[in-house]
Amino acid sequence: MSKAVGVGKTGNKWYYVITVGYDESGKQKQKKQRGFNTKKEAMEARTKALNEVMSGTYIEPTKTLYGDFLKDWLESKKVSVKRQTLDNYKIIIRTHVAPTLGHIPLSKLTALDLQQFINKLQEEGHSGAYMRKIYSVVSESLRKAERWNLISRNPAERVDPPRINKKDITVWNTEEIAMFLNSTREEELQIAFVLAITTGMRQGEILGLRWSDIDLDNKVLYIRQTLSHDGKELMSGGKTKSSVRSVMLPEKSLTALRKHRGTIREKKVAQGRNFQENDLVICTKFGTPVTPRNLMRTFYRVMKEAKVPKIRFHDLRHTHATLLLMQNVNPKIVADRLGHANVRLTLDTYSHLLPSMQREAVQEIEKVFADMKQYAIAI
Repeated sequence: MSKAVGVGKTGNKWYYVITVGYDESGKQKQKKQRGFNTKKEAMEARTKALNEVMSGTYIEPTKTLYGDFLKDWLESKKVSVKRQTLDNYKIIIRTHVAPTLGHIPLSKLTALDLQQFINKLQEEGHSGAYMRKIYSVVSESLRKAERWNLISRNPAERVDPPRINKKDITVWNTEEIAMFLNSTREEELQIAFVLAITTGMRQGEILGLRWSDIDLDNKVLYIRQTLSHDGKELMSGGKTKSSVRSVMLPEKSLTALRKHRGTIREKKVAQGRNFQENDLVICTKFGTPVTPRNLMRTFYRVMKEAKVPKIRFHDLRHTHATLLLMQNVNPKIVADRLGHANVRLTLDTYSHLLPSMQREAVQEIEKVFADMKQYAIAI
């Protein structure tokens, strides 16, 4: 039914024109697509468009700019993601995506545009992990544009995602842990560091922990609430579905928690009606959440005083996992304590430990066969 009217050239660029249907009076409805560098490109694109018209999958190119579409996409995400995630999307779009790609019409956004965008991010020195986050925002938004029939195909599908180069994980040994914890004895936030090292909890999970989430008698705590990165919102649930979990507590944690609970009671008495009852394990003297910024300020100061290697707060989580794996704790148990979605993530994260664990495994096998000598196994 549709027939190509041809290709042509305007200035240095080629275009094609096709008939996409007829109006009520029987007059042809034609569409022109410009911007091709060669005649061959224009002809190939025309053939593809004609096939789409014939199969009923043709989507009329929209004049909407990608930047304008992203506003609608963000609006649609409000009902499906947490506020903190939405805020991260907004920052990524405002800082990186919109300035570079926002002026391009959605229908004219190409895989080459996206590849050049990724190359630019790499030249700016962003980490592979951060570039992946940016790429996922672009890819997911264009996937939605395809589902909404605004584009016929998602150009991000033809672009290789940025590679994530694994960084060496820095952890403390038992001596360094002892030196650090000894330096926290007079710190109000000591319990935060104890929990990080003995449970592997994330920063937001620790700062959002409530007394009602802890069962001291049965030596277990439940992660059901987190504090946002900006310290402004207590959010139910965890970072991911698997983050909502229970974690068994060692005696050191239980002792520290009982001591800390007495400190909280003193705060309540001192502040009286000025104390806000949020049931938080870690809180200010007024009962409000301790912000991540204030926690980090104390963390870095105590590290300096203790004269231990400087690490990130998140590395306390890595320290916990490393200690367990080095003690031959089953990786599945470690994954459960950390709230990993699966054990593969745990093994990938701590693959640097595998060589030494392999050696220990071989030694254990040798012990088994040494005990079997009396049976004269012929190997």
